[in-house]
Amino acid sequence: MDRYVKGASAERELRKLIEDSGFVVVRSAKSGVDGVSPDLLALKTTGRLALECKAWKGGLHFSNDKYEIMKEWERKSGVPFYIAWKLTRKGWRFFPLSVLNKNEQGYSLTIRDFDGGLTVEDVLGISTRT
Repeated sequence: MDRYVKGASAERELRKLIEDSGFVVVRSAKSGVDGVSPDLLALKTTGRLALECKAWKGGLHFSNDKYEIMKEWERKSGVPFYIAWKLTRKGWRFFPLSVLNKNEQGYSLTIRDFDGGLTVEDVLGISTRT
């Protein structure tokens, strides 16, 4: 499975999870092509968020330009922007842009950062208790 197909599948999975939590979700098809749109935009009367989705087993890296685009989008829209990262058998974790690690090449998250990310429940303000 190529990277695009894997990423699109992960985005659809996350979209359904968020929609099942009562949000309206807009998916920007091929958002990586234009480089400026978040992959998903989730809206609800009690909250909203923009998501850049990644389903990679290694660490994540964003160029300085991509990071600035995400920060500018967040500033202009007033919508909190998160990196949504999925690891196989570990599920999703969410990272506000402010926690990405600055380095010479841009901004990153390492595998060690993954467990410190926010859970779906944290980000969506939902309870999984029945």
